[in-house]
Amino acid sequence: MSRPKTKPKTAAAISPKRSAGRVSNARLGRAEWIAAARAAFIEGGLAGVRVDIIRRQLGVTTGSFYWHFKDREALLAEILADWEETNSRPLFDAVAGAGDDPERQFADVCMVWLEESAFSPAYDWAIRDWARTSPKVEEAVRRVDERRIELLHGIFRRLGNGEPEALVRARITYFHQVGYYALRISESPETRRDLLPTYIDLLLGRGS
Repeated sequence: MSRPKTKPKTAAAISPKRSAGRVSNARLGRAEWIAAARAAFIEGGLAGVRVDIIRRQLGVTTGSFYWHFKDREALLAEILADWEETNSRPLFDAVAGAGDDPERQFADVCMVWLEESAFSPAYDWAIRDWARTSPKVEEAVRRVDERRIELLHGIFRRLGNGEPEALVRARITYFHQVGYYALRISESPETRRDLLPTYIDLLLGRGS
């Protein structure tokens, strides 16, 4: 007797789970991978960015990662680019949204630092720690620091400060804020908010 003819199996029929996995992988974009990697980086530093752990958290296969990135180094490069853009933008947006009043511009920048919502000090801290072992990252950190200082420098110039006073005041303000995070000062949000007007007065040279 001849064997009964069978319908050829499709890829989905052979492995429904693998097919479903491909659909999931295709739907997961680069942005989701970068966001998950950023969270892992902030939590665990450079060592925390492990593709296998991140893909399990996302519920996808390793193939999803390689669909979007060549390798782990490419993902790390995206983290650095993301930090350079997203963790400075809130400061520049605050100045742009404050109109032409330099005192309000300065106060709104300080509020960005105080609220720690749009700006992430933990992200800055993790990047600076990485920069200690990577010349490329160190270069990026210096570039970002210079842009932020120049933003403050412009505010102090608009406040009527001459040179080099405007630059020195910008540096004092920025170095103070970086030092605040580096020293891991522990204060309640209420205390920080209460002290903010005094900080602003002194940094603007209005204190007695």
